[in-house]
Amino acid sequence: MNAMWPRRAAVREMTIQQALEWAFAVEHARIDFDETGAHEFDRPGVDTIWILQRHRELGCRVDGGGTSEPHPDAQIIAAAVEALPIGVGGRRMALLVAECARARRVPDWREDEKLGVLPCGWDMTDDGEWLAGTRKLDAVTFRDAKSRTKTYRPVICPISYTGTAAVLANRRREYLAWYGALLHLLSTLSWCSAFTAIRLVDGLPELSPWNAY
Repeated sequence: MNAMWPRRAAVREMTIQQALEWAFAVEHARIDFDETGAHEFDRPGVDTIWILQRHRELGCRVDGGGTSEPHPDAQIIAAAVEALPIGVGGRRMALLVAECARARRVPDWREDEKLGVLPCGWDMTDDGEWLAGTRKLDAVTFRDAKSRTKTYRPVICPISYTGTAAVLANRRREYLAWYGALLHLLSTLSWCSAFTAIRLVDGLPELSPWNAY
């Protein structure tokens, strides 16, 4: 009798970060901010004659193609990301969460950032070598030790600083905001009873990974 009934797929336990990566990187779920539904039934298409022309150029016909719909659990996760409230970042944070999940990474908090000086631009010599870009300032007139009037145009190299406290603080604030969004999603989706293939378990990324450096 047991053979007559299909076996139910095993439920996988995942942390919220693993679930996001599964939904966006494996199942290729997408977020859509089309609130009015104006593009709900839009489907990209091409003319049949164009397809036949491409087949003739290739000399063969390519089999396959198309995509399947993401798993329903992945669509639920994507919908929760899409609905992130303004208090945890709104749409901007939703895009960041989805982007990080697809790339299986966390927001760049500048782990390898060091204080340094870089030119604001680069110039190429006739020999193909790269040199720090320079810029001429307005002409300056002055008198030398013999009271002779001279004019010249100073040449400077504009620079910028990397690894400053302001840059690191901004990146770390972004990481903490992303962490807060994951905490919100875990709290929201933990109550979801519609999942069929996954089950969320406690577990979050490290809160302050920079403390170990």
